[in-house]
This record gives sequence, structure tokens and C-alpha cells, in this order.
Amino acid sequence: MNEIPNLFINYYVLAFALAFILGLVGQRSSFCAVGGLRDRITLGNGTRLWTFIAAMGVGIIASGSLEWLNVMNLSDSRPPYRTADFAWGRYIVGGFIFGLGMVLATGCGMRNTVKMGQGSYKSLWLVAVMSVMAYIMTRTSFYGEWIMPIFAPLTVHLDYAGSQDLASLIFGAGSQHIDLALLVLSWMIGLSLLYFAFRNPEFRRPTPMISALIVGAIIATAYALTGGQFGAQLIDEAAFMESPPIGLGTQSFTFAAPMGDTVNYLMSPANVSLITFGLIAVIGVALGSFVSSLLNRQFKVSGFDSAKDGVISSVGALFVGFGAVLAMGCSVGHGLSGVATLALGSFVAVASITAGAVVGIKFEPMWRKTKGC
Repeated sequence: MNEIPNLFINYYVLAFALAFILGLVGQRSSFCAVGGLRDRITLGNGTRLWTFIAAMGVGIIASGSLEWLNVMNLSDSRPPYRTADFAWGRYIVGGFIFGLGMVLATGCGMRNTVKMGQGSYKSLWLVAVMSVMAYIMTRTSFYGEWIMPIFAPLTVHLDYAGSQDLASLIFGAGSQHIDLALLVLSWMIGLSLLYFAFRNPEFRRPTPMISALIVGAIIATAYALTGGQFGAQLIDEAAFMESPPIGLGTQSFTFAAPMGDTVNYLMSPANVSLITFGLIAVIGVALGSFVSSLLNRQFKVSGFDSAKDGVISSVGALFVGFGAVLAMGCSVGHGLSGVATLALGSFVAVASITAGAVVGIKFEPMWRKTKGC
């Protein structure tokens, strides 16, 4: 593909705008799941944790409402969060490895991308390590030959439901009430999360509340952009192209496979068909963070605290890249985009990610003197 049609240019610009705003907010609020857990466990401060949980609630309500209005169909998402193949082994093991890796690497893929944008060459290195590991897992035979044979048996096919979204699990496949049930469950779960967030005075301040609202809205807007009428036009246009862009379809933010997409593109930068939503997300978040750090006068070149810190963090980055792909999502992929589809696997993965992170935080003083996300 030598020229990019205007329709795709518009798509890339809109996707970049969403990612850029996400980077701005992520830097301004230090938005981070594992950082929030660490603050709560070690400092007793739940501001960032409740910000993340509230963003989750906003994303669930907004996405469920847009799907009810037939703006998009979340059953067709990439990755297929609602697949009837409930890969419980991948969600649990991959999630735990990812959660532990987040602690070792002082942040998930998004958080390290944000810190990279504000001047951390430590995070630049860690993002590179995460990306290479994700590339190996998604673009080589490593997963198929060595990992899939272990985890393939740890999958249950939900025949009676036809999908793993909570509404289908409750009412079964083909029920006339699925659409309404999805909407009601979205509001019930979303409002419950917001209720618990607003009970905490730490959250009831402008920055946390606005950050949660924006992040949750961005998750839903990305689904609407990629899976709505505009997304359908892209797919129709791609059908007539010699080298159509890869990775089209209903999707929102995640930092698992997109990091592998970044490596894949950098290996053939002249091939514009390799430009994906995920690739734009990584670039947009980094640039958004860079601009925000300049505006807030927080841009500062920083690196590893020591050689030991470099080794531990690099191992954590490998865990993050491996665990995120194995679990089919990360703290953003499952924790925000996945739960917005009400997929059971995303809730299981979030629980496992949390368990891995808590274990890592509890044992962190044994290997690290300085810490922070």
C-alpha cells in the first residue's frame, strides 16, 4: 500500500487524539493500577486505586449504554473478550505473572509508556523489553509450540451461553433479554464501583474525579470509533485494497499485543499496512505524557537506581510482556477495556492480576529499597 486513503488518515488522527488525551491524563494524575495498590497497601492512600476503579465504572456504564444504542457490538471485539472459550488457565496464570511483573517493573505497559514520555530512559528500556517479549509471544512460533500445549486443556467452552459475557451466562444463548440484561448489568456494576469510589474522601477531589471520567469515557469512545459506523466503513474500504491495514475491528485500549505491533512495525517501517490502533495508542500516550510533563514542569531525565534495579526491573518487564499476552490482556486491557464488555474472563484476570501485584508488593522490601510507580 503506497498511499493511505483519507478515510484511514482520519481514523489514525482520531485514534491518536484519544491516545494523546489518555497520555495527558495518565501523566497528570499518575494513573496506575499497581501504583494505586502500592499506595493503598504501604501508605494507606487510596486516591489512585479509587481513580482506577472509578474509571472502570465509567467505562462499563458508557460502553454498555453505547452498545444498547447499537453504536457498536462488543461481542466482536479485538481481542475477543466475550469468546465462548473460557480460557481460565490463561486468565489466572497469565494475570498473576503480569501482576507480579508490574511490581518488579514499577508499572504496567501504559504506566511505563507515560513515564517514558516524561523523561525516564529506564521506562524506555522497560517498554522495549516488554515490546520484544510481546512480539515473541504474538509474532513467532514460541507461543504455539511451547505455551499453548500447556494451557489449551485449561479451557472450558461455554456451549449453553455461546458467550462469556455475564448476561449470556445468566440467561443462556439466544435469550431475548440479553441486550437489556447487558445494559442493566452495566449500570448496576458501574454504579456500584462508583459508589465505593465516592465513599472515599481521597477520591472526592477534582483531579481524581475528572481523571476517572475522562479515562472511562476514552475507553468507550475508542470502542465507538473502531466498532461503530466509521469502523465499518474502514473494513469495507480495506476489502478493496491490495495491502489493507491489519488489526481493524472493534477495540479499545490495551498495552499487551500493541507493544508487539510496535516492534513488528519498526522492523518494516515502510509498510504502512502495519500501522494499527494499538501502535498509535503507544505513540499517542507517550507524546501526550511528554506534553503534559512539559506543561507541568515535570519532565526530568531519569534512569535506574542501580544495577540491581536494572536487573529486577528488566525481569519484571519480561513478566509483563509474557503475562499480558498469555492472559490476553493487561491491567488496562482487561481492567478497563475488557470489563467494559462484562466478560467473565476479564474479571477473573483482574482478580489474578491484583493477586500477583499484592504478592509482589508484600515481598518487595526484600529486593528493593526504592520503589514507586
